[in-house]
Amino acid sequence: MSNALLKPSAAKRLCTVVLLNAIGIPFADACRMPPLTQVVTPEQQIAIAADVSVAKVIRATPSSIPASGGRPSVEYEFAVQERISGAADTRFTLVGASGETRPGPASSDHGDDAFWERGGGRLYNDSDCVLRPNFTLGETYLVFRGSPPTWRSFEHIASIGGRPNPDDRWLAYVKAKLGAAQK
Repeated sequence: MSNALLKPSAAKRLCTVVLLNAIGIPFADACRMPPLTQVVTPEQQIAIAADVSVAKVIRATPSSIPASGGRPSVEYEFAVQERISGAADTRFTLVGASGETRPGPASSDHGDDAFWERGGGRLYNDSDCVLRPNFTLGETYLVFRGSPPTWRSFEHIASIGGRPNPDDRWLAYVKAKLGAAQK
């Protein structure tokens, strides 16, 4: 079976859900249609960007805030490695899910075509249509805060020699677009 069949684009997934609902096959406890604010293009992601940083997860603490689907919530603390736009915070916290929310991209540097389509990214909705990102302690992420979260608001960035991979396509794209916008 090809990877294209295993990882359909966001548009194909949405069409499948709509089609199956139309012929009477409901999805129990499913987010029938993710909010359009979550399935944006890379250009739209840049347009809504308010606070963007490259940050490393330095702490993961079980949270008392409940998550859907019976999954426990986790409060993640981040240390900012690089500010791209927004407030000059050196640390911040986010509440997310425990466990993987979506398989990673086919390429570790965001080079796969599906990532660059509308709705690309590593996240998807819980059954209540809410995004609850998950993170790995010690790993680095490109984090968009202060704007509506999208499926690509919390992308993993591989580290090379203890620093974020400068050849990551998503990281380079965001830096180029937001750097140009701030000039």
